[in-house]
Amino acid sequence: SSQSFLFSFASFINQTTMTPSAKGNSYGSIFIDDSPDPQENVGLPRTRATSILSLSMLCGTAALLLTMLGTYSGQSQDSTLVSSQLLASQGDSKDEIHPDTTYWYKNQLVDHFSRDKKTWKHRYYQSKKHFAGPGSPIFLVIGGEGPMTKLLYPFIHDHLAKTFSAFVLQPEHRFYGESQPVKIKHDDDYVGLLTSEQAMADMLRLLKHKRKELGCSTNRSSKHYCPVISVGGSYPGFLSAMFRFVHSDVIDIGYASSAPLHLYSQELDPRWYFDKITETALKYDSRCPAALLQAQSELVGILKDTNTSFQDVAKKMGVCVHKIPDYITTNEIFSQETMMIIGANNADFNMDFYPPSETTLLGQECAIFLDDSTDVYEKMEAFFGLIQEDEDATCFDYHSQIPDGANGTISTSDWSGAGPGSTGRSWEFQLCSELVVRTGFSAESMFIEREWTLEWLTEHCASRGFGVTPQPYHLVDKWGFNDLVGNGASRILFTNGLNDGWSVLSILEDLSDSIPVINFPNGAHHSDLSHEGPSEQDTDDIKAGFVRIAEILASWLDEIKAEA
Repeated sequence: SSQSFLFSFASFINQTTMTPSAKGNSYGSIFIDDSPDPQENVGLPRTRATSILSLSMLCGTAALLLTMLGTYSGQSQDSTLVSSQLLASQGDSKDEIHPDTTYWYKNQLVDHFSRDKKTWKHRYYQSKKHFAGPGSPIFLVIGGEGPMTKLLYPFIHDHLAKTFSAFVLQPEHRFYGESQPVKIKHDDDYVGLLTSEQAMADMLRLLKHKRKELGCSTNRSSKHYCPVISVGGSYPGFLSAMFRFVHSDVIDIGYASSAPLHLYSQELDPRWYFDKITETALKYDSRCPAALLQAQSELVGILKDTNTSFQDVAKKMGVCVHKIPDYITTNEIFSQETMMIIGANNADFNMDFYPPSETTLLGQECAIFLDDSTDVYEKMEAFFGLIQEDEDATCFDYHSQIPDGANGTISTSDWSGAGPGSTGRSWEFQLCSELVVRTGFSAESMFIEREWTLEWLTEHCASRGFGVTPQPYHLVDKWGFNDLVGNGASRILFTNGLNDGWSVLSILEDLSDSIPVINFPNGAHHSDLSHEGPSEQDTDDIKAGFVRIAEILASWLDEIKAEA
């Protein structure tokens, strides 16, 4: 009844309906009931976007919830009702299956843009638990620069999927995790195969296959048409926006969280990103940036002393001296690479700074460098302990910061961090070709100043043997996403956490009525698409955002039905 639903809604406001499970912060359950497919300091600009400050809008919405209930199953309905139902959505335990069930599409093409029709086995995840059949939506959750091991976002597969009776399809990005079109024997084997366009073509081909399997019509006027909503955060957020923009004949709606479009259109100053990270740390604790910079400056000064060896300094900081990479042969190189470890890992600390608190990695780092009882060596050893992934290690191995491949270094093509191993190599290749990331350390930041230049990147990429030259304007020239409105874009929702360094490179203002923006003052990197939430740990602005996002999606789904 409407009364019972309103009770659930009020419970959400009181932080009781979204309680973390005993195993962590994840909410709800993932269900898969079908078998595997046999085939297969910079100030923020003024914004007129929605800035969610409190739950007051939720209370206003609640009054509208008393009129009717029901979920989206191909029938048009009041969008405010649909959006609010996600707050009461809870899984039916009788159908519970694990979220890490793996599926394979065996007919994926190695190269979508050649006559060669060689195929490979593409890993993906899915949930049809809430799917109401042909005529209901499909959420296409886009994989990015890392391996997948399960369904990523509970807000999508556990809440919005139930609200809209939707199917969830989540393909892994090619050349990450287990999705390897070819075996990489040489670093230039990626050429022509590891591109955003190839990855998007993979996902479109899999989507076409799944639509047919589900009985969905491709005719938008058919009652069996299944509208597709692309979803992604960060680089996949960019891809989500591009899916709707470039492939609007297939993708009906784009939901793009923390999508740095200005980064990829090269409309930026390289100093902005790490200056914004500094601003966030300053807002958390006004003493923290100065303390971190002081420690770095002291360390750099020590290493400038010709009577000091970097091996001695490394030992005092708890670094594995016998594992220092061979290319680090001087105090200067050791100093520069140590500063890069600090900068790149602070990018991670910033992205994970949600909910803002002393228990976050940024909060813990600030406590380390503000501790007056320790010297710089002890501070650095404690810092390395924050990023140490090997629990049994007795020292910190610099190799843990280096991607695979020829001539790998700690300073990668991505100064915010490429990651180690094969994942780091794949991401480095992408940034050495079409996804150029301009991020440098300014004198106003909490890091040792180091200028980013395209010349440095070009030389670095050449040394890596990738066989490509950075083409920073390739995608924006081809797709024209530097002018979304002028080029006819519509039904793209952008969301941003304003504590996120990437927010200064993202869309922060409504571009049109059909390209709205929601900004979260307490949010970090795609905090609305977290791997834990929705939960009682979420801040009020994110909770209100869940409702607003559902409202927008519901209104657009209604429009699509009306247009049909």
